[in-house]
Amino acid sequence: MISTTQTTRISALLPLPLVKEVKKVSMKDDVTQSSIIKNALEFWLQNKLRQDTKSLSKINFNDLPSEDDWALIQPLV
Repeated sequence: MISTTQTTRISALLPLPLVKEVKKVSMKDDVTQSSIIKNALEFWLQNKLRQDTKSLSKINFNDLPSEDDWALIQPLV
């Protein structure tokens, strides 16, 4: 979960059925609508980071020069 010490108000246009569902859950679970949206965005971000990590783990670095090649192209100090 993302830890924050500062919050900012945002404005978003959401489809009416989604807004109705958020309001319904807010009333039923006695939580703020903001916390529902915050939790949903945190879930989305964690999922995105997980997918990005999987993509990055598949990168192949076999196009990098060898140590000897690097030594040849590095300027002498």
